Amino acid sequence: MDTLGVFAMPKDSVGKLDSKLKIRFAQLKISQVEIAEKLGETKQTVSGWATGRTEPSLKKAFRLAKLLDCTVDELWQYTEDKED
Repeated sequence: MDTLGVFAMPKDSVGKLDSKLKIRFAQLKISQVEIAEKLGETKQTVSGWATGRTEPSLKKAFRLAKLLDCTVDELWQYTEDKED
């Protein structure tokens, strides 16, 4: 499994699925339409994920990650904010 380039992304992209999807789609040279067809989703649904308007359900997130040859953790890469 290769990396998404997640680790080289700017810190402000941490946890931003839309940024990571756009990068990964470009790396794999795959369109939103192709992703939608392979996942059995509409282009509008995938577009919503890629623009940050919506996020996939957990089940769809795992299917998306598998299709993009990465993990769900790599797609989101959330970090917990520490409270003082």
